[in-house]
Amino acid sequence: MFYCLCRSLMKAFLKTLFFYDKWAPLRQHSSLSKLQKTLSARLANVWFGHPSGDFFVIGVTGTNGKTTTVNVLHDLLQAHVGKTFSVSTAKIRIGDQSSLNASKMSSLDPFALQKVFRQAKNEGCQVAVIEVTSHGLDQHRFEWIDFDMAILTNITNDHLEYHGGRESYVAAKKKLFVQTAANRKGKTYAVFPKDDATGRQWYDEFLFDEKITYGIAGQASVMGTNIIEWVDGTTATVNYLQESYPLQTSLRGAYNINNILAALSAVTMLGVPLEAAIKTVATIQGVTGRMDEYEANGAHYFIDYAHTEDALEKTLRYLNSLKKGGRLLILSGAMGDGRDKAKRPKMWALLDKYADVVVLADEDPGSENRFAIMSDVASGIKQKKIGNGLFILPQRRDAISFLTREAGSGDIVFLAGKGHEEVMLTQFGREKWSEKEELEHAIGSK
Repeated sequence: MFYCLCRSLMKAFLKTLFFYDKWAPLRQHSSLSKLQKTLSARLANVWFGHPSGDFFVIGVTGTNGKTTTVNVLHDLLQAHVGKTFSVSTAKIRIGDQSSLNASKMSSLDPFALQKVFRQAKNEGCQVAVIEVTSHGLDQHRFEWIDFDMAILTNITNDHLEYHGGRESYVAAKKKLFVQTAANRKGKTYAVFPKDDATGRQWYDEFLFDEKITYGIAGQASVMGTNIIEWVDGTTATVNYLQESYPLQTSLRGAYNINNILAALSAVTMLGVPLEAAIKTVATIQGVTGRMDEYEANGAHYFIDYAHTEDALEKTLRYLNSLKKGGRLLILSGAMGDGRDKAKRPKMWALLDKYADVVVLADEDPGSENRFAIMSDVASGIKQKKIGNGLFILPQRRDAISFLTREAGSGDIVFLAGKGHEEVMLTQFGREKWSEKEELEHAIGSK
């Protein structure tokens, strides 16, 4: 109670000091706004006694794969290094305990983040793995956190409406590596994707005490080959220092091999034997809302958070490989309030290319007119017509029910965009939502 009161008073003071008003989001890049956020982060550090200073801190950034990489890395560190604390879009984990990240923010605000750091420290954690977003970096939420290691998953396009363009977006991501390289604690580490152009550039540009590359296409230090995708997981071979090791994982899709390789690269630099780490990977379960699979009446259903062009295409390629004569039916939509509006037609062109049936429904419409969003989405779908391969059912619950009735034996049904989230942002505010519960109810009612 006392903490909440003090936190509220601090925030009120900062907002008043910097002439905060309801149009603050429009001024998010202003000097006053950045100063406010910087001061807020530093106050949070002071308030909680700079707890991150006693951790080995790993930051994971990139467009896609951050949450899965954080999850895999948490389990590897917990098994082979020491008690671990992690924060991702999906979960907050302290050792073997986990709770849902219900903030709808991948990067917590500074007071929430430092509070959890303090709790993890009190519970004996020694290592921290933090999902680091471009928003969080731009808004100084990680001020005064000394990262020991920085990991890049990849760089494609996302949040360009916030950053104003790709160049600013990439520059925001780069701040993690600048901050890590300037670590005041001592040795610094970095992990870069060899298959990504930005990853290759930063590997050459940055000086770290130790750095390593991973990938499945180029000649990386930690290399994945012989990748085979199955409905219940993926197998591959990991090559490192002229040795080869078989890998088996319940994580689905070749793209997840990259996420696993990033985590393996990180623990390898910390002295964990690669063969032992790979054996642990076989026991790791996927993140809730990331390719969750259900089977009913011969049809396979998948729930995933995919909401960027790159993530969606990789997922659709994988699902197409599973069809075996059946159809691919997809539920999708678009976030409202103008968020990455320019990417909508590109993403929906992918649905047109890969899906046999597309059903459009709400996906956090916010205050934006849901039918305007549907119109935007439908504009990218050229090969299908309403009632013939394309259906518009704005109420997501109705759309899921329709798909379970439509799906037959051998079909693949993909529910994209919501994943693990437990709220839907609507014109009436935040409403309770669970994709998993809705799907299970619809399947049970079929």
